[in-house]
Amino acid sequence: MDNDQEPIRVRFAPSPTGHLHVGGARTALYNWLLARKSGGIFILRIEDTDISRSTEDNIRQIMESMLWLGLDWDEGPDREGKHGPYRQMQRLEIYRRAADELLGSDKAYRCFCSKEEIAAEREEARRASRAYVYSGRCANLKPEESAACEADGRGFVIRLRAPSGGTTVVNDLIRGEVSFDNALIGDIILVRASGIPTYNFAVAVDDSQMGITHVIRGDDHLPNTPKQLMVLEAMVKPAPAYAHLPLILGPDRTPLSKRHGASSVEEFRVRGYIPEALCNYLALLGWSYDAETTIFTTGELVEKFSLGRVGATAAVFDNDKLLWMNGYHIRNLEPEKLSLRLEEYIATTRLSGLPGTGGRPGIEELIPLAQEKMKTLADFVELTDFFFLPPTYEDKALAKLRKDELAPEILIRAAGILSGIEPYDAETIEEALRRAADEMDIRLGKLLQPVRIAVSGKLVTPGMFETLAVLGKEKGIDRINAAIKMARND
Repeated sequence: MDNDQEPIRVRFAPSPTGHLHVGGARTALYNWLLARKSGGIFILRIEDTDISRSTEDNIRQIMESMLWLGLDWDEGPDREGKHGPYRQMQRLEIYRRAADELLGSDKAYRCFCSKEEIAAEREEARRASRAYVYSGRCANLKPEESAACEADGRGFVIRLRAPSGGTTVVNDLIRGEVSFDNALIGDIILVRASGIPTYNFAVAVDDSQMGITHVIRGDDHLPNTPKQLMVLEAMVKPAPAYAHLPLILGPDRTPLSKRHGASSVEEFRVRGYIPEALCNYLALLGWSYDAETTIFTTGELVEKFSLGRVGATAAVFDNDKLLWMNGYHIRNLEPEKLSLRLEEYIATTRLSGLPGTGGRPGIEELIPLAQEKMKTLADFVELTDFFFLPPTYEDKALAKLRKDELAPEILIRAAGILSGIEPYDAETIEEALRRAADEMDIRLGKLLQPVRIAVSGKLVTPGMFETLAVLGKEKGIDRINAAIKMARND
């Protein structure tokens, strides 16, 4: 960025009517990446004018999810700057002044039409099979007529005096030039009778007052853009550059929602996904660096991201690809970092407080056993819970143990072998059990399967030799002896 060039200012402006959806997270990510790459400013603005659905809990969840993803902001509700406040319901006086200025310059007017009159207009348009556009019946009220309506106590909205002919053109950075027929837009409402601004008025005022240079948002907002451009023109304010991102679809090519499974950042967090993987995957839902590269660190995304490589085609959310990518990032985490992630994650599971206490192994001891098999943090719990708790035998595992005619003999022999092993480490255990398999003339896997089921209750565990070593001689032998009775159906 040139020294004399104004810094890029972008914003993420969620409506706190629910938790942070992955579509919103991608929008936040693209804005954050552009700001961080350019040395610009990333603003968090809360659009909470939907009073009936906006909640403080949702605001907290959105902010927590963003920070978990690593998307920190420079200005926002908790980081005040000179363009605040950053919650729309705290900006009502700003909107009132803007509306008064438009009324004073005759670029807006008070509309006293009742709900019944508007409904009649809509019905007339429906019967004529045409899109409804407000008739403008109050646009030419004389000052004394308007004053009389107010004196009678009639409620009113404030409408923009919009152009009735021609087109409004959006020069979109992703979609190119998009034209809208002004005759199909009409005199939009700026302020409701309640005094609460409409979405398009508040957004236009906020973007102007906050000096937003680029508006990056989902393409479901594209129809709103000409209305916001009309407001900005009426206020004689420059328009930001617009970039409308493609939709994110589910496998059935309908907009991604709960019916497709997890759809909020919090849900993926609870399921054991890590932020590096989720950011990596979300970045690729619309953007690509080249035809081959799919794995990026967050730092690499900042370095390589550009709006010029964002496409206009809707992206399909592939849970299998995200799961693979999450596993890749987990396997490439340094053990110390993975240990910290697991400590935080395990605090929310049934193993809370167990690792590393009462003679049990610590997380760091188990990471070498589990890391290569993990696709989510939850997999660590599934792979290692038997180290901390008595094994719970899976139905399939128990059935396989009882079906194996050699299982009792294998377990008796394994218990005897393990009792005499010194030193009790993975290398010595492996050597002894391999020798036993050769002596019994069976495959090593055939020998290890009943042992695995006996000590863990599972069909899939970390490496068996390392598992036995970490579990400890006494506990391992006790579990094998207990399983002998189950193998015999005693």
